[in-house]
Amino acid sequence: MWYAFASVIVVVGVIGVLLFVCIRRSYHRRVAEMQLHAPLLPDSTDHRLDAALREAEEGFNECPACGFENFKRLVFCTVCGAAVVQSTSVIGSKIEPSRWRARKKTSLDKPLPVPTVMAPKARERRQRRAKMRKEWQRKVDVEGKMYWYRDGSANEGAEAARFPGYVLRVVQHTPSKPQPEEEEHPKEEPKTVATRARALSEELASIALVVMDASTTDASHLPLTTEPVTDAQRVEMLELSKQDFPSKYAHFVMTTAGLIVPSELTHLRLNISRESLFEDSIESLSVITSGHTRSVMRINFLGESGIDAGGVHREWLQLLIEKIVDPNTGIFTCVGRSEQSYYLNPHSKTILGDNHLVYFFATGRLLGRALLEGYVTGFHLALPLLKIILGLPVSFSDLEFFDPEAFQGLKWLADNNGVEHLGLDFTLCEQVGNEMVVVELLPNGRDIAVTDDNKRQYVDLKLKHLLFESVSSQLYALLHGLYQVIPPHVLMSLDPEELDYVLCGSDEIDVDDWERNTKYTEDLHEHRAMIWFWELVREMPNEYRRRLLLFATGSSRVPLAGFSALTSYDGKLCPFTLKGIKLDQEGYIVSHACFNRLDLPRHVIREELKTVLYAILSTELYGFTTA
Repeated sequence: MWYAFASVIVVVGVIGVLLFVCIRRSYHRRVAEMQLHAPLLPDSTDHRLDAALREAEEGFNECPACGFENFKRLVFCTVCGAAVVQSTSVIGSKIEPSRWRARKKTSLDKPLPVPTVMAPKARERRQRRAKMRKEWQRKVDVEGKMYWYRDGSANEGAEAARFPGYVLRVVQHTPSKPQPEEEEHPKEEPKTVATRARALSEELASIALVVMDASTTDASHLPLTTEPVTDAQRVEMLELSKQDFPSKYAHFVMTTAGLIVPSELTHLRLNISRESLFEDSIESLSVITSGHTRSVMRINFLGESGIDAGGVHREWLQLLIEKIVDPNTGIFTCVGRSEQSYYLNPHSKTILGDNHLVYFFATGRLLGRALLEGYVTGFHLALPLLKIILGLPVSFSDLEFFDPEAFQGLKWLADNNGVEHLGLDFTLCEQVGNEMVVVELLPNGRDIAVTDDNKRQYVDLKLKHLLFESVSSQLYALLHGLYQVIPPHVLMSLDPEELDYVLCGSDEIDVDDWERNTKYTEDLHEHRAMIWFWELVREMPNEYRRRLLLFATGSSRVPLAGFSALTSYDGKLCPFTLKGIKLDQEGYIVSHACFNRLDLPRHVIREELKTVLYAILSTELYGFTTA
């Protein structure tokens, strides 16, 4: 009897111990997960550079279609859209620990979503463009001079062999002898739009922008410089050019982060009115002194109580960029309808007036600030403009991604005989306002017929006019503004597709990446409201996800390194956070965009949460009230 009773006690004891162990393990797992998603301490010093370094250490997935080295977390190529083959033969090895600091993984391994699939023709076109990104490379000859090497295998079309590449160079006119008073009193920097416009006009009058055959130029020169890069810059650029994109991006972030002037030393405050946001912003950007172009910037919307701790600045950038790329504004024109890419407007003076170059100068500075701070603009510059910014040669095949109709017409002209029967001459017609203007490509061009003997010259002249000569002053102003923020040699290691990606980021929002890099307060852990929140985000279209991201962070774009790289105004990591709050009568979701945080009421009915969530996505919301 006692033996049976003792056996029962032993069995119950064993079960109790096992139950205790299971509960303890479950508790520790729960605590570990809560700690993983707990909000960071306010004094966190983790920087966006740390996120870029982690991405570099992960290695890369090489696209089998175009060869682009994608971040390891991506399974579809961000450049051409092809599926990335998940095999050891195409996955990059880890970055050597000696090159990057060791980092611990903090993200969970979850499958990534399948993005919207591109149409076959569009994907084929994108892959063809992506393969061309390595067509032109800087190399060093036996005498130590840098020259342009053209890789014919990177361009499958016959145009590569028939047409040269062209680069933009500055030729300085012989300067006049400075007057004694000019030597004693250096010129003051412009303080108004009018004086900036006058300064740009004077600079253009003292130089000549020349389009040159790349085969005859020194590849160490950049567009607006008369001196080559230094030996140290050349060595660094050549070495970086050989590396994979995640490694290059980490180095780029490290370099640009080092250029930012600490806010403790100086910072800029721009007072902007929402009613005149575009004009105020252009004026403010254009008159910043050259010594402050890399200072930390704060935005103050007049008449609003918001204090800029990052969210107001991001909202200002978003609104200003939307205005700048609007073709009706007059700065850019949409040239690639299928890809929505933009080029400089050759008729900007007609729309913007005599001070039109100031708008391009300010836009260049804005693009430089975006690169400096790691902000993705969300709009694509046309391929020729990307190459000009990088100092790369532009060739006839690039015209396909600028003006497909003009490309096909000129290609047919080059490939076929008997062109004199077409009745062409060395002119072209352009729409300027309500008028049609005839432009002569040669002196007395209207009297020179296009024949089989001179059609190559006609194609060359039309290419130069479309991409260089028609926008030469606008190009100078844009590049001048950009290079005042980002030194041109910093960009030299990037190719056009990499620069496009750094500027634009990805359109698709990865909800899995968003969720696993979210911090939340303890009261939301496993609460129905949090579960429903992510279900609703997954259900909504991508446009609504972008609106939600804009509402929560002040930006509708995800950083290149993913949601793990969300930052505050000072570049420190500031992860997206969900903070649980008491459910009141309205149940509204509150945004603290400066901290990338949403206050989420603990709803108990899913449809009510959906109603308040979609209410903020179906209206135009502006302004932030929290620092």
